[in-house]
Amino acid sequence: MISMNNVQILGKVTIAPRIRNLKKSGSKVGEMGVGIPENFRKENGEWANRMHFVEVVMWEDLAEYAETRLSKGDGVLVQGALQFEQWEAKDGGKRSKLKVKALRVQYIPQPVPQQSAAG
Repeated sequence: MISMNNVQILGKVTIAPRIRNLKKSGSKVGEMGVGIPENFRKENGEWANRMHFVEVVMWEDLAEYAETRLSKGDGVLVQGALQFEQWEAKDGGKRSKLKVKALRVQYIPQPVPQQSAAG
């Protein structure tokens, strides 16, 4: 069976990157939230938009880069793979989450709004 797990998202940082060190291995892991806007046409023909929120996981140097270079509101391009996690909650219920495991993270400058000349 042929398969591919490749994701690219372009959006804005919604939760600033944060790093923690894993106790057993000493590895650095970082997480951040990214919002991806989507424009779509409603049934009545009007345009609308919605935001999709994704949690991104980064390891080692990538986590350090994100923590020092990215802030909430910054544009970001993330390339990576989907990662599915499952766990049992304290109440005994099963929980799951789909995240993006980053293989590349890049700051994307946002365009500066042009001011019209008053005249």
